[in-house]
Amino acid sequence: MFKKNKVAISVVTGILGLAGVMTSAQAVHVNQDGTGQVLLFPYYNANDGYVTNVNLVNSTDQTKAVKIRFREGKSSNDVLDFNIYMSPEDIWTGSVKAGDDGKGNMVGTLSTSDRTCTLPALASCADGKCQAEVPFTGHNLYKGVTAADTREGYIEVIEMGVVEDTAVKAGVLHKNGAPTDCKTIEAAWTPSTSGGKGTFSQGAGTAAAGVSAPTGGLFGSSAIVNVGKGSAYALDPVAIDNYTTQAQHYLSHDPDNFLLPSLASGNVASSSVMTKTSTGENEMVVTQWTAQKDACLEDKDELTPQCGTNPYPIAHVLLAPHLMNEYFLDPTDGYDGHTDWVVTFPMKKHGINAATTDVVATFENGIFDREEGRAGWVASSGTSFGFSPPIGMGNVKVDDSSLLNREVNVISFKSSDPSYDASRTLLSSDSKQSVSVGAFVSGWARLSFPGYSLSSGFQSAQGYSAKPSTYTADSNVYKGVPATGAAFLEGNVSANPNARFGDALPYKVQRD
Repeated sequence: MFKKNKVAISVVTGILGLAGVMTSAQAVHVNQDGTGQVLLFPYYNANDGYVTNVNLVNSTDQTKAVKIRFREGKSSNDVLDFNIYMSPEDIWTGSVKAGDDGKGNMVGTLSTSDRTCTLPALASCADGKCQAEVPFTGHNLYKGVTAADTREGYIEVIEMGVVEDTAVKAGVLHKNGAPTDCKTIEAAWTPSTSGGKGTFSQGAGTAAAGVSAPTGGLFGSSAIVNVGKGSAYALDPVAIDNYTTQAQHYLSHDPDNFLLPSLASGNVASSSVMTKTSTGENEMVVTQWTAQKDACLEDKDELTPQCGTNPYPIAHVLLAPHLMNEYFLDPTDGYDGHTDWVVTFPMKKHGINAATTDVVATFENGIFDREEGRAGWVASSGTSFGFSPPIGMGNVKVDDSSLLNREVNVISFKSSDPSYDASRTLLSSDSKQSVSVGAFVSGWARLSFPGYSLSSGFQSAQGYSAKPSTYTADSNVYKGVPATGAAFLEGNVSANPNARFGDALPYKVQRD
């Protein structure tokens, strides 16, 4: 293994040069190895009959302070967040399901029996409660957010830092299946004048006493389970590394800081992505970005506190001008195929791509069957929402573009094949939008975001290759929308009508 890695490093160094390798390591980037300081779970589903299981792993020999934040699907409002203090090689697990908020509203609800130390304490068993259930808020706090909005969304996991406080490190270590003493965390946060140790303090960098800079090494997994159908969809998070070089340690109940850390609060102002030159050669592009106004303080909601001024590095590593994926709708031989795409815009709340407006997306010339057949789109100015045309193609006019007006968008694919069951959708989303693929029943599609770019935050860029290119704010590498998600496909096993299969396929990105 060592020799293989050594050869790989020498090849990369030969292509990019030592300066390119070192610069890339110091910039925000998606870690293809799957570990990072930041994990972005693109989707959770807590609709009736669905459960989303989430696993979070600390693969290092260090004690980690980690923020986990659940965001609702309409406007990305924080509906629950808390701190997890993970001992070395620890795993935290939880599930998101539907639950009653105590007032008759069915909302997303966190359920966990994991005994890893958290603040506030969840399933500690110290009070006899080994199963904790916490209903999501939001529908009773934020304007325009409903209970249904809290049942779909996405999850952010951000390493706040490495715990250096010796009492806390000893307290969170597990013995006989349980932490030694989670109360050490409360003591560290409590000032000495109030009877505590006072070794923790809120802030970033040196202000975050008792915690040092993050080192990464987090990874995770999720599975969305349709309990009634007996199908599951496994989906790994996007892992982002070198998001920050300083600790960021904050309390979840502080009204002025509960949105920190965020995807816009890291202190690394550069991003690294791989692209191709005009001659087809691979090139690493490292871009420097300017700070922006804090979008959370500009949203005209007095409940929203600060959330950061550095959104562009993460926006760039998530940038997609075109998303590509598959669909499966085949009704023949008992397959009963269905497909929903989930498109999540995690940086929209941070002011990227005009946060107050919707994202225009198009499938124009971008839907194919498995034999290279292409759907023929005819734009219709009278169609209020082009993704929802009457099922069927031919002489039916359908618009090729539409507004994706949520921050988690569910697009249901439908076929005009007479045997296709259009009475249900795969994810049972209350906010779904649909697109017809005509008589096609399987194939692939390309969803495009024309006219968007990150040019307003561009400062400078450097290419690293045998013959480096020159980059400006208008270069193609900055065009698109920061997006993530997956295509969810399901069907019956034809030989066994009681057996279902399901899959979640991450998007492939096509760049101009």
